Amino acid sequence: MSDHTVGQWPVEQPVRLASVPAPTAEPAAPAPPPVVVPVPEVLLVVTVDLTGRYDRGSDVTADLYEQTRHSTDCHTAIVRLGEEALRCGSGLGQAIAARFFLAARRIEVHVPAGTRWAFVASDVRQHLRHMTADHARMLNSTRTPGG
Repeated sequence: MSDHTVGQWPVEQPVRLASVPAPTAEPAAPAPPPVVVPVPEVLLVVTVDLTGRYDRGSDVTADLYEQTRHSTDCHTAIVRLGEEALRCGSGLGQAIAARFFLAARRIEVHVPAGTRWAFVASDVRQHLRHMTADHARMLNSTRTPGG
């Protein structure tokens, strides 16, 4: 066999370890300036066209719902109303306010010129005021006191 004991390597000459100098650090290159990507200001606008032919008020509100079903938060909601939608749609101001209450910052209601339906825009504003006040009361009642 061999004259080496268990756990020894059969090395005839011992290996001497010499310290290896650390690689010279090259001076770090200056960091490039941060990339600035210009983001254009975009205003999202939802346009609802209710100028078609309607026989019942439920058709008007169903069309309003269908056209705004996939809408998300937007800056401006433009609702164009035709004579037939105004004639059939009682409570149209409340329906418009309810659809865009928390989704739009601004609501424009366009009615045909020279009609008696110009009050619909003020009706929408009145319903928005009531909804906003009710929403504020609800939020205040759900908050913990002193917090």
